[in-house]
Amino acid sequence: MTTALVLGGAGGIGAAVTRRLAADHDVTITHHGHPERAEALAAQLSEDGGRQVTTLAVDATTEEGVIAAFDAAQAQGELTVVVDCVGGWDYPKITDLTSEQINDSLALNLVSALLVLREAARRVADGGRVVMLSSAAARVAPARQSTYAAAKAGLEAATKVTAKEVAKRGITVNVVRPGATDTEYMRSITADKAIEAMSSSNAMRRLGTPEDIAGVVAFLVSEDARWITGDVIDASGGLG
Repeated sequence: MTTALVLGGAGGIGAAVTRRLAADHDVTITHHGHPERAEALAAQLSEDGGRQVTTLAVDATTEEGVIAAFDAAQAQGELTVVVDCVGGWDYPKITDLTSEQINDSLALNLVSALLVLREAARRVADGGRVVMLSSAAARVAPARQSTYAAAKAGLEAATKVTAKEVAKRGITVNVVRPGATDTEYMRSITADKAIEAMSSSNAMRRLGTPEDIAGVVAFLVSEDARWITGDVIDASGGLG
């Protein structure tokens, strides 16, 4: 039995990715808080499709947490797909940054990604798929997102390095770079005026949806994407 691991797989983009993968895989999803949301998603998907969906509370910024996530996924079967949806941001001005804010943001958005890439390179089966979630912030570099943009740019570089190191085993490693995506988290920390500006900043003139991003992930883990690796797929609705 093949299995997939979705880190941060219970909310927003992660939940949409989990739904897509659960059509063809048993899935292990991790969460850090909101266990009721993860358990409800797992129960729904297990009932609807008959696939086993397992939840695990981990801190993906720690080595112990990431190792536990991979251990749990491998206990379900041969690990063929890893998708990393862990991340988060706030809006400090560069002049107001504290060491604590810098360290927290890098831990969440870069250190966790490096740990996931390390474990994926060690454990994903030959011919497997790894997809890392970045952000348009890595390219656009918006004001008041210095640590987030820097961390996601680092994630993209590390993903390209990893792709080269595992290519001989037929494993593909890619990045999906969403633009502004309509999630509960985004709306909880972003002012309405800023959301309106984000909605009109891309060619499609709307926010992305979690399903928009999950569709790109689903393609990258499919057999049709076997010749794509070390790449960054922009999924921002034509953000300039």
